Amino acid sequence: MTASVLSDARLVRALSDEFLSRRVDYKALESLHRGNVADWAAAASRFAALSDEEERQLALRWEGNPRELLDILLACADEVTARRCRTAWVSLDRFAPFVRASSGP
Repeated sequence: MTASVLSDARLVRALSDEFLSRRVDYKALESLHRGNVADWAAAASRFAALSDEEERQLALRWEGNPRELLDILLACADEVTARRCRTAWVSLDRFAPFVRASSGP
């Protein structure tokens, strides 16, 4: 069911509208990039009436591929906002290996 939920245009619009209504900044993107997706999975669960297991599976999916969530959150963004966020995301992709290495085991 999780995959079909993600194709629900109403859910995508609701999550995107929620994301864009907040201040979209580097820290928000950085948090998403690190895989902090639980709040978004919970929001999707509330909107789509997912079971606890479906919410957990969705969170795991987005933790493993946070870019998928970013694309959903930017679905309703204007071109400038989407470009700015995706450019920042690419910077985070490039910087992430250094952050992990400096964090230690």
